[in-house]
Amino acid sequence: MSKKFDFEVVTFTTDEIEEMSMDDLYKNLNRVKRTIKEANKLGQETQNHEVEFCYLDHERQMRHKNDNFLRQNRKTSRGNK
Repeated sequence: MSKKFDFEVVTFTTDEIEEMSMDDLYKNLNRVKRTIKEANKLGQETQNHEVEFCYLDHERQMRHKNDNFLRQNRKTSRGNK
């Protein structure tokens, strides 16, 4: 028995993406990535999914960059005391 795969593009607003927890962000990234992979296998269009993936991944990168910046500044400020 094969599962039917849902290729509907789920889009998020910028505010929705910014308000996502890291868990939700990673869940949505993985869901979109899996959808792209399955759509490619079936020869379906993936551009809209890829665009959504880029928005989600950009948010992930910005959070990661911000976390690294905050960690680095904490180490620097502790060394100056």
